[in-house]
Amino acid sequence: MTYSSATRRFLRRFAGDRRGNVMIEFAFMLPVISSLVLGGVEFARYAMINQKMDRVSGFVGDLVARAESLEASDFVDYFAAAEQLSLPFDLLAEGNIIVSSITGETGGPEVLWQQVGPGAVSQASTVGAPGGPATLPAGFVLDVNENIVVTEVYYDFVPLFLPPAFVTGGRLHYQSVFRPRTTAVLAMQQSGS
Repeated sequence: MTYSSATRRFLRRFAGDRRGNVMIEFAFMLPVISSLVLGGVEFARYAMINQKMDRVSGFVGDLVARAESLEASDFVDYFAAAEQLSLPFDLLAEGNIIVSSITGETGGPEVLWQQVGPGAVSQASTVGAPGGPATLPAGFVLDVNENIVVTEVYYDFVPLFLPPAFVTGGRLHYQSVFRPRTTAVLAMQQSGS
């Protein structure tokens, strides 16, 4: 097959032209670079959620443990403070908070009372239900007439950028344990008492 001289010149010029190489290389690298950037953002977001919710759990548990006496209405303020501390993440829309008082009894630890936040996530407490036996954190011993406050925070993590094949979401759980500071047993007062 014989090419005309104009066709040969065009083919030589086309074979020697390197101006489009960068665009082709960039097209190949774009998915890799974008996956790394979005993965980094998602990892940072996940780490921040963990840090925030762990802090919320400790903060609310500490507030409750400092109280001399409690009423159910006090928890409106505690849960509002938890919501503010969790910002920019929406604890009430994506999670919930449960505060339980556990006391040591002769038959074993018992859940004295429990307050559940107004969040959208409905989750049973891992420590048990009020009036029932309590499941303590691993290695934790509670003597008779001792009292602890257990605060649990649940948060449903949903990745923003990466598909579930790369990052799976799920329910995150945080727990803090405090001893009451001003009384031996932190009881819940009836409203108006």
